[in-house]
Amino acid sequence: MNIKLIYIGKNKSNNIELLVNEYEKKINHFVKFNIVCLKNKIQSSQKSIILKSETELFLKHIDKDEIIILLDEKGKEFSTIEFSKFVSENLMNRIKNLTFVIGGAYGFSKEIKDLFNFKISISKMTFSHDMARLFFTEQLYRSLTIINNIPYHNE
Repeated sequence: MNIKLIYIGKNKSNNIELLVNEYEKKINHFVKFNIVCLKNKIQSSQKSIILKSETELFLKHIDKDEIIILLDEKGKEFSTIEFSKFVSENLMNRIKNLTFVIGGAYGFSKEIKDLFNFKISISKMTFSHDMARLFFTEQLYRSLTIINNIPYHNE
């Protein structure tokens, strides 16, 4: 299985970047995992213009064979164990490409929400993109250790 995390933005914290990179290496011991940062070059104060530009960016970087999951505060909430079961089910169903997406500052356009309606919430709270990447990669790593019976998660 290939797992990808796509996000719009830029890395603002070197400390968080180091932690995310560490989890990325650990995750790659279990599955092929990569993180893709998309930089929106459109500078505008209009939300609609930014969302349109980000939608075009996302669609250019998504393949037809990928299962897309939007990371959105209004998405389905999982406990760590539930998320590990979700990942495990996708592994067992031989899903080839699983892609998680973090939207820009304004979230996702209606077009993206309509195309990819499966959403997962990291939390009901809103986080910076850096923090969302860190929390997501840690939870993905934690889930993979649970699936592989590696002591990391305590319940």
